[in-house]
Amino acid sequence: MIIDILTLFEDFYQSPLNSGVISMAKEMNAVDINIVNMREFGEGNYKKCDDYTYGGGPGMIMTYTIFKKYFESNSKGHTIIFSPSGKTLTQQKIKELSQKEHLTLILGHYEGIDYRVEKKYADEAISIGDYVLSGGEIPALLLVDAICRYKGVLNNSESVVNDTFEENANGLLEYEQYTRPFEIDNMKVPDVLISGNHKLIEEYRRERSIIKTFINRSDMFKNIDLTKKDIKTIFNYLIDKTNKIL
Repeated sequence: MIIDILTLFEDFYQSPLNSGVISMAKEMNAVDINIVNMREFGEGNYKKCDDYTYGGGPGMIMTYTIFKKYFESNSKGHTIIFSPSGKTLTQQKIKELSQKEHLTLILGHYEGIDYRVEKKYADEAISIGDYVLSGGEIPALLLVDAICRYKGVLNNSESVVNDTFEENANGLLEYEQYTRPFEIDNMKVPDVLISGNHKLIEEYRRERSIIKTFINRSDMFKNIDLTKKDIKTIFNYLIDKTNKIL
C-alpha cells in the first residue's frame, strides 16, 4: 500500500514514522509512506505556499497552485483532505481505507486550504472530531497508525478484530483489562477473571462493556440491540450508584 502525505512540515514525521506499528509495517513492506514537502511547489524565491483570503478574514490560506503543480506531475491515489467540516472518521472507514492500494493525504495548515483543492482533487473530506487543530499532520498520523494495525503487524490478530468499534465488539466500548500483579496499592483484579470459568468471564466482560458504554458513550446504544440482561445490568448499576449517594 502506498501512502503519500502532502505537508508543509515534513520534519514532523521524522520520529513517528520510525516507531511502533508504523515502523513495523514499513519494515514488512506492507506500506510505503512518502512525505511530500509541498514547499517545493511554492511560488518565487521564497517558495510561497499561502495567500490572503478573498472576502477578508484572519490568517492565510494554502494556495490551489501548489497542489495543481503536484498533481500534474505525480500519480493520484484515493485522495483525502482533512477538514473539520468533513465526515467523522470511524473504525469502519479506517478498515475500508486500509484496503486501498494508494492513498494521497492532503494536509492543510494556517487557516485552511483554497476550497478548489478539495473540489478538484479530493475524493472525500474527513474530520477526526469536533475540535480544531493547527494543521492536518496529527490527523494524518492518526489515520496512518490506525491503517497499519490492519497490515498484519500485531502479534495477535484478535487484537484488531476484538477492539472497541470493531464489528466483533458488538458496538460497545471495550471492557477494562488487567495484568500482574494481582493486587497493588489496595486494588485487586476482579476475582472472576482468575476463576478459570470462561462463561462467567465472558458475562462479566459484557456487563462491564455495557456499564462503560452507558457512562461514557450512551449515544452508541442507538445502534445496539440490548438484551433484557443488558438492561438489568444498567438498572442494577443505577441502583448501586444511587445507594452510594444516599
